[in-house]
Amino acid sequence: MKLAHEVIVNKPLTAVWNYSNNPDNLSKWLNDFLRYEQISGDVKAPKVGDKSKHTYQQGKGEFTMHETIIAYDPPGHIKLFMTSSYFDMEIINEFEALDSNRTRLFASADFVRIGLMMKVIFFFSSKKKMQVDHETQINKLKALIEAEG
Repeated sequence: MKLAHEVIVNKPLTAVWNYSNNPDNLSKWLNDFLRYEQISGDVKAPKVGDKSKHTYQQGKGEFTMHETIIAYDPPGHIKLFMTSSYFDMEIINEFEALDSNRTRLFASADFVRIGLMMKVIFFFSSKKKMQVDHETQINKLKALIEAEG
């Protein structure tokens, strides 16, 4: 299953790239995001192979995903592989300057492995709802970036 959404952000390419790829901003636009922990590499100078841990709220508990950067070409492209016990997914964010103050952001999430528990959840939660949630998060990211001074 693949989720995708594209927005035009009314900010320069570097501003969109920097905000989107700053771990300090993740909790502002990702649903249920609690914290980010750098496992390997330098958060200020990311590179292919760097690893981090993302923790999300899940009901009364927490849910952890491990991230590995698999492609990194600033300010145009980042590809991440996210793993958990429930599913694995590939995240691709592409950035393109349309002019000096507008940037196209294309964000996709492709579920490449889905465990049995997630298959049950996906059965009861439609792809349409998941796509709407994805679009809502990317639209929130756009609004936050545009609100930056």
